[in-house]
Amino acid sequence: MSELSRELSVFADGGKVTGFSRTRLTGRDCIGLYPMPFALRLWNLPAEERGRLAAAKEVSVMHGDSLLAAGTVCDACRYSVPEGSVTEIVFSAGIRLWEASVSLSVEAGVTVSETLRRILAASGTGISLLAFPGEDPVRTRGQAFCGRAAECAETALSAAGARGCLAPSGLCVIPASGLPVSMTLAEKDLLDEPVRVGKNLLLLRTKPVGWLPGKTVSVKWKDGSAEGTVLERSVDADNLKGNWFSELLMEVKA
Repeated sequence: MSELSRELSVFADGGKVTGFSRTRLTGRDCIGLYPMPFALRLWNLPAEERGRLAAAKEVSVMHGDSLLAAGTVCDACRYSVPEGSVTEIVFSAGIRLWEASVSLSVEAGVTVSETLRRILAASGTGISLLAFPGEDPVRTRGQAFCGRAAECAETALSAAGARGCLAPSGLCVIPASGLPVSMTLAEKDLLDEPVRVGKNLLLLRTKPVGWLPGKTVSVKWKDGSAEGTVLERSVDADNLKGNWFSELLMEVKA
C-alpha cells in the first residue's frame, strides 16, 4: 500500500461497510483487561449500511493489511453536521470479558495458566488463552473467584507477576520479564523524534498501526536508541483530512 494512502476499511460482523464519504477512527488501548473504547465516525452513510452497522455485534477497522482496532459494539448514534450526517459507533475489545461474571473454586496444586483457562471457560465468552510465557507457578492453596471475569483473570495473573492484553484471537500474557523484541522501528518509521515523558517512559509517534500493547519494541533514531514494552497505543486516523497517526507509550528497559 502507498505510504500516502489513507484508506480505511470498515467491517461489520465480517462484511465490508461501503458508501460513506469520510471516516475517522479514534481511541486507545493498553495493557490490562479493562475495556478501552474506540469511536468510529462515518459521514453520510447510506440508510441500509447504517442499519447493518448499528445492528452488528462486532466491528473492525483496517488500514491495508493492518488491523487498527476491533471489538464488540457498545453504542451507536447518528447526528447532523454541516456536511450531512455522521454515524458514530463505539466499540471495545474487552467489553465482553468485563461484563461477564464468574463464580468458581480452584483446588490447590493448579498452575496459574490452568486457573486462567478455567476462568475464561467459566466466563462463557469464548475467549481463549493464547500462550503463557514466563513463570507459571503452582498455587499451593485453593482459590475462589467471584465477580467480573476480567478482574478475576487479572487476580490470577498477578500470582505470576504477569499482565494480560486482549487480541482478536484471544488473551495474550505479558510476563514480568517482558517478551522478546517483536518490532523494530527505524527513524524513517517515526513521524517525530521520540519524546521522554517520564523517567522510564518514551512516546513514539508513527503512522497508524495495529500493534498491540505488551509487545517489546526496539527503536533507533538520529540521537539515540531504546528498547522496551509498549504500555499503551492510541490511534487518530481520518481517511480524508486531519490527523493520521498512532502514538505508542513505551516503558524503557533499564
